[in-house]
Amino acid sequence: MGKGFRGKEFREMIRVIYSVNLKRLILFFAVIVLIGGLAQAQAKKYLVAVPEANLHLEPDEKSPVVISVPAGEVLAQASAVRFRHDWIFVYYISSEKGKTLAGYVQEQMLRKLFPEVNSIMISSGEQEEKPPELNLEEKYEPPIYWGMNQQKIQEIEGRPLAQDRSGETEVYQYRRQIMNKQCLIEYIFWRNELVSARFHLLDNYTDNNYYIADYLKIKNYLANRFGQPINDRVLWLDTTYQNKNQYWGKALGSGQLEFHSSWVVGDTEVALLLTGYNNHVAFTAECIGTKYKSFFSN
Repeated sequence: MGKGFRGKEFREMIRVIYSVNLKRLILFFAVIVLIGGLAQAQAKKYLVAVPEANLHLEPDEKSPVVISVPAGEVLAQASAVRFRHDWIFVYYISSEKGKTLAGYVQEQMLRKLFPEVNSIMISSGEQEEKPPELNLEEKYEPPIYWGMNQQKIQEIEGRPLAQDRSGETEVYQYRRQIMNKQCLIEYIFWRNELVSARFHLLDNYTDNNYYIADYLKIKNYLANRFGQPINDRVLWLDTTYQNKNQYWGKALGSGQLEFHSSWVVGDTEVALLLTGYNNHVAFTAECIGTKYKSFFSN
C-alpha cells in the first residue's frame, strides 16, 4: 500500500475538521444573537493597542484566527466573563468585509476606550445644555517631541494628575483646557521614551449631537491644515437613524454609530475617534510617533 491515512489518523482528521466547523457554527450563531441584542445591551468598548490583534475561534493562541484587526480599531465586549483569566469575547465591525465578526482576544492587546481617572478631580459630572464653542483660533501645539523622557515632560507640564505603569509602558495624565474645551491628556512612554499623546474631551453634553458637531469641526480644521485624511469612515452598526440626522446623537450614545479619521504628518500619525456606549461618549484624538507604532503596546 502507498502512504496514506491509517484508520486512526483518518478518524482524528475528521474529528478535528468537525470540531473546528462546529465551533465556527456556534460562533456564527453567537454573532447573530449578539447583533440581535445590541439595541438592548450596549457593550463596553476597547481600542486595539498593538500593531495587530488576532480574534481567535477559542481563547487559545493556537486556535484558528477569525480575523486580524489593526491598531486603532474599536472592539466591543460581547461577554462580561473572562476566559482563562485574560481572554475576552468581542465583536468587530469590519468595513472591509462588510459584516460583524466575533472572537476571543487577549485583553493585554487592548486598552479601554474610556480612561480610568479620578472623576472627582477631572469632572464635575454636570451636563452642559449649551457647551462652550470650540475655539479653532486658539492653536494648540503640544510642547513635546518623540523620544523625550518622563523627567522632561514633568519639567514642561509639572506633576501629573495621575500615572500608571504596566510592564514597559507608563502613562502620565494631565488636565488642560484646549481650544476652550476641558481635556484629559495622556502621555504614553515606552521604555522611558515618549511614543504617543492622547487627548480625551471631558466636557459632558446633554445632547450628543454636540459631540458630532465638534468632531466635524476638528476634522475639517485638520483637513485644512494637513489635507484630506488617509482614513475617513462613518460606521453604522444599526442603520435605523442613518437618514434621520436629528437622531444621530442618540445612535452615537447607544454605540450604533462611530466616526474615524486619520492623517500622517511627518513623523506623526494623527487619529480622531468618536464613539459611545451606554449613553457615554468618547471623543479622542491621538498623536503617535510613526517609528514607534510597530514596537509598543499599552
